[in-house]
Amino acid sequence: MVDEGGSPKAEDESVLSSERFWFALDRQLISSGLRLLLLLPSFSFLTAFGAFAYAQSSPAWWAKIEPTINLSFAMTLTALTFVILFGYIITQIVHRHRTRLSVANFQSEVDRLNLEHRAVQSLHGYEGLAHHMTSVRNKHTLSLVYAMVSTIFITAIFFVNIETLNGRILLLLSISFTLLSLAQHLSSRSRPFNMDERTGLLDAYNPPIHPSTLEMVFSDLVKTHMDPLLRSEYEVYSKEIESCILKGTDPQFAREKILMTLYRHSKGLDFKTMESELSEVLNESGMELVKTHPVFTMEEWLSIIHHVERSCPAFFRMIGRIEEDLGAGRDTVTDDIVFEVDMENVVHERANLFTLIHNLSDEPRTIVLRVQSPDFRPHDLAMTYRLSPGEQRWWSNKSLPLAAEGDEDVLGLMSGLLRDGTMAWQSLLPERFGEATVSVRLEEQSGDLLIGRQINVRVRSKYRERVRASSSLTANLLGGLGLILGAFIKIRDIFEAI
Repeated sequence: MVDEGGSPKAEDESVLSSERFWFALDRQLISSGLRLLLLLPSFSFLTAFGAFAYAQSSPAWWAKIEPTINLSFAMTLTALTFVILFGYIITQIVHRHRTRLSVANFQSEVDRLNLEHRAVQSLHGYEGLAHHMTSVRNKHTLSLVYAMVSTIFITAIFFVNIETLNGRILLLLSISFTLLSLAQHLSSRSRPFNMDERTGLLDAYNPPIHPSTLEMVFSDLVKTHMDPLLRSEYEVYSKEIESCILKGTDPQFAREKILMTLYRHSKGLDFKTMESELSEVLNESGMELVKTHPVFTMEEWLSIIHHVERSCPAFFRMIGRIEEDLGAGRDTVTDDIVFEVDMENVVHERANLFTLIHNLSDEPRTIVLRVQSPDFRPHDLAMTYRLSPGEQRWWSNKSLPLAAEGDEDVLGLMSGLLRDGTMAWQSLLPERFGEATVSVRLEEQSGDLLIGRQINVRVRSKYRERVRASSSLTANLLGGLGLILGAFIKIRDIFEAI
């Protein structure tokens, strides 16, 4: 495709460059940073209610100033409210424009991937993400309309004067529409998105499904939390990486070790040691690809890993505990099986239960993983697994360094354990808030207990989400009540005049 002025590619780059400017402005001043979208309407409420309070008479100290500016104290506050709302409209326009650019860039990227025969629309979660982005843009449009109507009512007060009943009704209607505008904005803040950053869609993307048994643990976990656009790029990246894996190295083991090493790098593993570990599975071209890839840079990987870690803290806590056992040379609970389980201490919306099972013996085994809880659905879950023996014994009874030459280190054993082991990921839905328990049992097919764990957690809603939802609902209710009250007062005045 020719990159000339007026070509589709040039237009796409122009839109992306435009979003970069508006997103920086939006992040620093409007939706984040100073948060003008919240501060300006809040100040407008203070000045508007002050105008209400002094609608009939100005304070005594204002008597010396009023002849100079020829405005009562209430009308001065009304004029200040108009200025604040005008600024609020400007911030709304900028914020909506930035959102519209993000949606346009998203659609442009989808079209580009379609031309490359990578149908993003067929990926799980695409429809939900596209609908969310469109819905947020529509909410911003409605919020802007409400703010403009509020400003029109404020302007009308200068023609009828606030001392009259009509003036006070107009001020009440203005406050009501400002509340409705603020409510629309608050409801759109929970899942922000942008296309300026490669990882700008991660917070907006809500994975609809995930595998119950992870084949390649780190890779499956990362792909589950990637938005459709990033996941499409990751598939290409994975194929490029596989072409650079050293001969004789299992591709699955290599991919898991790469992601494990990147995770450890995000936790403080120095760059030189990281390069040493990656060189055990990648050739020089692969090393260069990891360091200079245009999409998956080190910064992007850190953002992705941080996002996955926030979404599934139980998984990383579990592998951290296993790494500590490997590093200290601790024995497993039983001689022939590795069994670890973890779940979030505080559960929001759904609980992520991770279980790692690995057969250390030389014979295949069939076991039953049973999850029971009176506080979560499903209340009783049983899964039967046939555990094949690993290619080697991925455990050590002697202390090991975190990283060393070869696979006789914590990173090497952990990568092999994740590859040959069985990782189960179950989503449990809480039935009530408060304290809850989950019992996890590993049984023989006959029902005999091998290992059992009980997990105590606390179920509660997300504090920020609850505040946003309740604030949005309250603003909508107060705004609606204000409109009804204004209409009622005007109708009563008309009937009294008859």
